[in-house]
Amino acid sequence: MKNRIEKMKKIDERPYYLIRSLLGNDWAMLYFLLGGREAGKSYAVTDTFVSQFVRYGRPFYWMRLTDTSKKKLLVNNAEKLVDPDLRRKYKLTLWTHGDAVYSIKRNEKGKICEKKLMARVLDLKTFYNDKGSGLFDKDFLNDPHMYYNICLDEMNREKNENSFNIVYSFVNQIENLIRSTKKRVRIICVGNLLDEASDLLCCMNFIPEHFGRFKLKKKRAIIEYIEENTAYKERRKGTIADIMLPNASTFTNEIKVDSSLVNKNRCIHPTMIIKFTKSQEDWFTIWDGRVIHRYNKESNKTTIAMRPYLDEVYNEDLRNNIIKCFDARAFLYKDLITFKLFQSHLCDLKPRK
Repeated sequence: MKNRIEKMKKIDERPYYLIRSLLGNDWAMLYFLLGGREAGKSYAVTDTFVSQFVRYGRPFYWMRLTDTSKKKLLVNNAEKLVDPDLRRKYKLTLWTHGDAVYSIKRNEKGKICEKKLMARVLDLKTFYNDKGSGLFDKDFLNDPHMYYNICLDEMNREKNENSFNIVYSFVNQIENLIRSTKKRVRIICVGNLLDEASDLLCCMNFIPEHFGRFKLKKKRAIIEYIEENTAYKERRKGTIADIMLPNASTFTNEIKVDSSLVNKNRCIHPTMIIKFTKSQEDWFTIWDGRVIHRYNKESNKTTIAMRPYLDEVYNEDLRNNIIKCFDARAFLYKDLITFKLFQSHLCDLKPRK
């Protein structure tokens, strides 16, 4: 008991997050790190990946959402990809060519005499540019030291950024990199906390409502919702963010959850089906005229298409009525995930005239 208390005290006094215990769950493929700014999430992942590159020669993939943010990491020989103290710690000299980042050595004349691929920096939004570009190596795992180390940094879209489908792009980019590989894969998704739930968390059908580590074994995923400790609070006290945006979720390390519209009662009759795309994963069923569930092959003659060209009769007035009902908080939902998914689909619609 005494040892446990001492251990918890050390964790509370630790200035930054450590990822080692999380990666000990080697049954998982997907690791989600959620927490406030400056918690050390990206730093911990970078340190781990670079350490494994130096020790085993294991290259890694680093991804951002957009091409613009990717290019920022690559400028000046990827000076923003690896923190300066990590460069000094591992004695790295980096050089970039395209999206590839190499660790190099120079001779006395300053010319590159040795180079080794350390990382590739990619983005999700333009994943289609990487199709058929030879990123996947079927013999990569023949070396027992090799692992697919992949990180999606800044995984959450900011407010008013609805220009592309993050989940679709993420899955396709991962497909470009590892194809059907199921072993020795670590995909780490790092994100600050926003007012709205992450697209990827909604895809996992799980939104953490309190701090902790959550294991979704059927999905081979772990979600780490990092609690701010004493050292973090002291470090953040009096900062510009603390002074000017003290309640912003990005800095408060708090996921805002509204469960007031969650329906716990039994539903009896499906009333209508709402379709956002042709895929059944993007369909919803309204039960008893008010309660929205995710579509589960219910049959009903009344269907509302939220977009044209879905092989359904498209009526803009009906679509707008659904949006108005949502805005007026007239709907209830089976669970919080259903609410967040429905809300996300509405946000993806083109603005009404």
